[in-house]
Amino acid sequence: MMNLVGKLVWQREYDTGVTEIDLQHRTLFRMFNKVNLELRDDSGRDVWEQAIHDLLGYALFHFWCEEDLATRYGYDQEKHADAIEHFNEHLAFAEAMNDMRSRLRTGERISKAALIDFLRDWLSRHVTDSDQWLLAFILDKQRQAGLHAIESAKRSAVHSSGECTAA
Repeated sequence: MMNLVGKLVWQREYDTGVTEIDLQHRTLFRMFNKVNLELRDDSGRDVWEQAIHDLLGYALFHFWCEEDLATRYGYDQEKHADAIEHFNEHLAFAEAMNDMRSRLRTGERISKAALIDFLRDWLSRHVTDSDQWLLAFILDKQRQAGLHAIESAKRSAVHSSGECTAA
């Protein structure tokens, strides 16, 4: 996931098969790499706040997309405990980022290493572990829905042709 200079590098095995989410994950990787490259310990508070604002804003959008998919496909119902754990990870990320932003606003200095380590660890777990379970569930539901649609279309085609069908 990381090369020698600390850059997060996207690898094919991170792809989940849910294009929308894979694109968002790649965007999060790019945002991490930009912050890692441009932010310094001695950067001004406004630079720090903007970096946190941008990361948190995009992450919240991403979380909303995941949670919407989870609800749409019944993950929150069929895998309730897993869904709660997953959604709590989203909440914990947002709280940690808001905490850093609040600390900055009170004049506290945060080390770049602390922010980068937090983001790297969180993104690593998020993309390679917890999201894999959610998105595998969604893909399975999509496949099932696709198979049902194909079978339904076949039954409809056979029935309309006047052939006998087993209902």
